[in-house]
Order: sequence, then C-alpha cells, then structure tokens
Amino acid sequence: MPHDPFALISEPPVTRVTELARSDPDPFSLSAARAESGRILAAIERVHGTARAVVDELASAELARSLARAFAVALNASRAVVAVTDEQGLGAIGVHVVGQVAPAAPDEPTLALLLHVARQRRGLLASAPHDEVAYRLELGDLGWRNALAVPALDHSGRAIAVLLAVNRRGPAPFGAIEFRLAETIALQAAVGFERALLIERLGDWSTGLEALLAFGAAVNAHLDSAELVRHLVEHAARFLKAVGGLAGLAETSPSGEVEMVATGYWHRAGWIEGPRRFRRGEGLAGYLLEIEFPYLANDYLHDPLADLDLVRRFAVARAVCIPVKSSDGRVLGFFELHRAAEQPPFSWQDAMFLESLANTTAVAIENTRLLSDLEGKSLEIQALSAHNVTILEDERQHIARELHDEAGQALVGVKLGLQVMARLVPIEQSALREQLNDLREQVNGATARIKDLARRLRPPTLDQLGLEVALRQLAIEYSVRAGFEIDLDLPPIPACLASAAEIAIYRIAQEALTNVAAHADARRVRMSLIAEDGRLRLTVADDGCGFDPATVRHGLGLLGMRERVGMFGGTLSMATLPGEGTSVEVSVPWEGGDSV
Repeated sequence: MPHDPFALISEPPVTRVTELARSDPDPFSLSAARAESGRILAAIERVHGTARAVVDELASAELARSLARAFAVALNASRAVVAVTDEQGLGAIGVHVVGQVAPAAPDEPTLALLLHVARQRRGLLASAPHDEVAYRLELGDLGWRNALAVPALDHSGRAIAVLLAVNRRGPAPFGAIEFRLAETIALQAAVGFERALLIERLGDWSTGLEALLAFGAAVNAHLDSAELVRHLVEHAARFLKAVGGLAGLAETSPSGEVEMVATGYWHRAGWIEGPRRFRRGEGLAGYLLEIEFPYLANDYLHDPLADLDLVRRFAVARAVCIPVKSSDGRVLGFFELHRAAEQPPFSWQDAMFLESLANTTAVAIENTRLLSDLEGKSLEIQALSAHNVTILEDERQHIARELHDEAGQALVGVKLGLQVMARLVPIEQSALREQLNDLREQVNGATARIKDLARRLRPPTLDQLGLEVALRQLAIEYSVRAGFEIDLDLPPIPACLASAAEIAIYRIAQEALTNVAAHADARRVRMSLIAEDGRLRLTVADDGCGFDPATVRHGLGLLGMRERVGMFGGTLSMATLPGEGTSVEVSVPWEGGDSV
C-alpha cells in the first residue's frame, strides 16, 4: 500500500470518548459527577463560542478570522488557521495565535496541508513531533508539537473551508475528544461559510447586473467610439472585479500601418489620461492585431508582451486582452483588464464573457460610425439643398427682373404701337380699328399677367418694404382670391433677419396659404408673426376641415417647408384634426431682441 504523507497518523476512534468518560474508578461518586459536569460545561462553552461566530452573519474573510480565534479557544490551541476554499484553491484565510495581535500569514507547508485536507475531504490528527504531515515533513520541522485539521463540508460534500489547530496547550496532545469537537465545529462552520459566500455572490451578481445594465445604457446612448470602449472597460472591470484596464481603437498611422491607440489607463474607478500606441506585435494590444483572439497573461510580470511600466506603477499581476471585432472580422479596437497578485487569475470563461461584451460594443461602434457618416451625408445634402434654394431664389429674382424689365417693356412698346396704328386707320374702317383695340386690350392683359408672375417669383415689396408688408400683401391677395376672411397680427419687424431667412419665411407663408386655399375650405384664417425669446414665430391657422395626419400622406409642399426652415436652425410644427382646422407654426432664431 503506497505511503501517503498526508495520511492520518492515528485514527480518532469514537469509542475512546466513552472509555475516557468511564476512566474514573467510581463514576457515580460526587467528585466524578462534578468533574464530568465541568468538562461538559466547558465543552458546551467552547462550542457556543464558535456557534456565536457563525450566527453573526459575517463576510467569509471576517468569518474565517473570527472562527480561527474561536477554534483556538475551543481546542485550547496555541495557533489556529481557518481557510476558505474556492475553485482556484484557497481563498480568504484567518489566523489566530495566542498572544499575538497580528499573526503572520501561513507558510507554504501549512497552505499545502490545508489544501490537501480540502481535496481529501477528511481530517487528520498528528500527536507527536515525528509524525509526517506534508511532503515527508515532520511536525518538528514545522515547529509543531501536535496538530489537528478538519474540512468543513457543504451540502454537496465539497470542502468549503478547512480548520487547523496547532500545539494544544497543556501536557496532553490533541486526541479523540478534540477531534470530535473540531468536527462538530466544522459542521457549524460549513453552514456559516455557505451563507456568507451566498450573500457575497448575491452582492457580486447585483453589482455585475448593475454593471451590465449601465453598459447597456452606454451602448444605447450612441456614444463616441473612444468613449464607448472606455465604458466597456469600466463596466467589465466592475463585473469581474478587475483593478485596472485600458482600451483603444485601431487607427491607421501616417505611414499606413494599423496601430492600437489608447488615450488613458483606468485604475480603481478613475481614468489617468495619457496616450499609448501599440504597433503590430507590440504589447498585448498589438499582439491582438496578429492573432485576433483573446489573450490571457496570468503571470503578467514574466510575460514577454508585458508592459513593465504598468507593473511598476499599478502592480499589474494578471491580464486579459480582448479584441473588438466587426461583423466582417476586422479588428476595430481592444480592451484589457488587470488584476493584482492577490486576486484569482483570469479564466477562459472570463474571456468568453468579455468577448460577448466586445461583440455588443463592436455593433455599437459600427452603428455609431454609420450614424456619423449618415449625419455627414445629411449635412452635405442640407448644404446642397440650401445652395440650390439660394440659386433658385437668385434665378427667380433674375427671371422676375427680366419679365418686368424686358418682357414688360416690350409689351408696353407693342401697346403704344397699336395705339398709333389705331389713330392712323381711317374712321370709316371701324372693323380694323376695333381689332386693333382688342389687340391692345390683350397686350394690356398680358402685361398685367407678366407683372403678376414677376411679383410672384420675387415680390418687390419684400426687398423694398420688408417682410411684414410683404406678408400683409400676400395674405390680402389670398383672402380675395380664395374668399376667406383673414386676421393679421403682423407688428413691424426690425431689419434683423438675413435676406435668405426672410425669403424662407415668406415662401413658407405662401405655401401654407396655398394649402388653405386649395384644401381647407376655411372661412377664417389667422396669420401672426411674433418675435420673442430670441426666436421669430410665424403661425398660419385656419378653421377649415382639417385632416388625420396618420392617414394623409404629406406632400412635397410640407417637405419643402421643413427643408427651408431647417437651413436656418429653425423648426416647423403642424397641428390638425378632422373638423378642427389646421395650424402651421414656424420658429427660427432671431437676433433682434427679446420681444416685439
């Protein structure tokens, strides 16, 4: 049978407890009863102390320290160690040494012994200095006279903690009674540690859920790409309890090479600004440009890609670096998380979780870039539209001038010629004179129509007398033509608007009145132009039939009105319901004062 250096030195038979209880020659004597009662009370008191520590609902690390102190008292030991176990090995450790306020942490042999007891899930009892306990070490090599260790098993049989007592004070070493007492305490400790770890995990899950929700909000906020990857570092670090990290985007350098560029380092809830650039193959981030795959460096100090400046300044001991890749596999950027030496290493499960966050971030980055491109195109279209409107108004002004000056003057000349011809025709040729008079009347009508067309193309009153007079003339003209009454609230507006803005407001009023005349069947229309709060507001409202905006498709007229007002940073709103009329309101910035 192979030798197990961690094997029990002596089995703790439970029958010894009964034998020790019967060792008094007269078990029914008064002295024996008193002694037995004292031993029972002392044992109860020791168990009560450990139970009290468990009931206090402490965190696992604090519970380990409290139990170490209670365990030392319960077993009358000079030294006690309680270690919590997890998937990576030993977690929080509590140490109590009689007579010492701040005892030192356990050495490597002690840690190996605790880890072995946890893995074997059974206790050990060593009662002499020559007993071997770890890697053929004897108790004497550790400076121990005797030792006792028991695992605290949870409901599934896994060792959730290990309790160790060293050097029982008094002449006798640890025995069967102490071992049984330690097992009883371990049962209590298992419940306490299960509860403490569950509460801690609930806290971690709550924190992680908050981090994920905050990250989701950041993704939906359409942030700038650089700001978005920073949020990724912050929230992922909260979820995985990292103490530091950095993130950056892939950029093309002036030489044409792709580099990873970060603008700062996140450390314990704050950003330390400072640019960092990683060429291909340089550092963890640059290496991702080559492998395009997550990279774990749990021995960061000795990793060939480690940044020794981060080790020196922030004590980085463990790192994980994740690429942020687009839908077509291009590396858009990276983010990197760091942990200290006392924290557990990163796992590939952590990397898979971070990859899912990176994929979400990549979609958001691509959407942000598409949105930015779309906004750029929209601005270009808006600028082009404004340019076209300006050209159109200039062309209208030119055509109006040509019609008024050239065509109008030509028709006037024709009319005068017809008048001269009519005088030269003899009186007896009355039919010819009548035809000439008809032609002259037709020329007069054509002249009037040309003047009206020229005025419609570019009303001279707008340039000569201003916006208020031009709107008043326009309203009266439409009132006569369409047969509705019109109420005007058009106070004088100082010359504070740009010519293009005045033209835009005039054209919008013209389009609104055209719609009223063509579709509203209105009896009364109200038009107002008010300057207040730094804005100029034009309102055209009618009492006509109205319509349902959800069922009526808006035409090019309304679209043109929105485009015109948008060129000047203004807004256009429309309110209407069937049978309740329609109201159109335009608002543009105004620099003439607070009110008129």
